[in-house]
Amino acid sequence: MTQSIPPEPGDDRSNSRDLQVLIARLSNPNKTVRAEAMHGLVAIGKHAVPACIALLSDGDWRVRYRAAEALGLLADGEAYAALVAALDDEKDHVRYMAAKGLGLLGDPRAVERLGPMRNDENEFVRRSVARSLGTIGGEEAVLALRAALEGEATDGVRAAILEALRDIGNDGP
Repeated sequence: MTQSIPPEPGDDRSNSRDLQVLIARLSNPNKTVRAEAMHGLVAIGKHAVPACIALLSDGDWRVRYRAAEALGLLADGEAYAALVAALDDEKDHVRYMAAKGLGLLGDPRAVERLGPMRNDENEFVRRSVARSLGTIGGEEAVLALRAALEGEATDGVRAAILEALRDIGNDGP
């Protein structure tokens, strides 16, 4: 009788099995289970990036939201294009998390795509965009934040924009 040897932690077979279990848990109706699954994907590391990118096309917005969150926390440049594409998601939660993820990546190319998001219908998306621009920094981010400040009427978003400008070292419009 042949006995199979269990994979060692970090072994590709173990990661693949864990990855499949975590992906399945992202569809769980319980928010806590979905959050734990997302953190599990982050713990797997780079090996989880392609799966998370693919999950941004899932039919369930909650799965897309958690996939975008994981990609941001993984901070892998391979996720850049997928997170940029997720800025166009129909669900505001996904756009919010995609904007946040781009800030965590810190790629200055994202400024060009984040700037126009100042017109997003959802104030939490606009706040996330402001924070990400503040994290990325640079002159283009300052210009985008100033433009956002001029047209922003919501106090909470205005506060996020001003904080982002302070984070960059630019205190005012």
